[in-house]
Amino acid sequence: MAIASLKKGFGKPKPIKTTNNAWKAIPWTKVQRKVFKLQKSIFQAAKSGQNAKARRLQRLLVKSYYARLLAVRRVTQDNQGKMTAGVDGVRVISSRQRFELVKNIKGNLKAKPLRRVWIPKPGRDEKSWNRNTHNPR
Repeated sequence: MAIASLKKGFGKPKPIKTTNNAWKAIPWTKVQRKVFKLQKSIFQAAKSGQNAKARRLQRLLVKSYYARLLAVRRVTQDNQGKMTAGVDGVRVISSRQRFELVKNIKGNLKAKPLRRVWIPKPGRDEKSWNRNTHNPR
């Protein structure tokens, strides 16, 4: 059982017990509906040319607790590769680990560069191909 802290007022943080039942008790239909409505409003703002509003809504979606919950659920439960470890070598199985993952996503709002793996091919060097310098015309 994991213990997360919740600060209320000036006293000591009160522990919240996160169990398997807490993960199952999340209203997933409500979570999916809220995230979908936000995505829909982003689409409508972008379609109507309101770029500033679309960017603001995108930032709201990235910071949204519901969006993070849904992302962790899709990766750890719904995806076909849920039992396969990712690039970091971590495989999340328990609900406590899922809550920890949701919490860890919060501080990481900037996208990281992709992992680049060189695949040797016959007749080619292992040089980086820069999209901006290469002109096919």
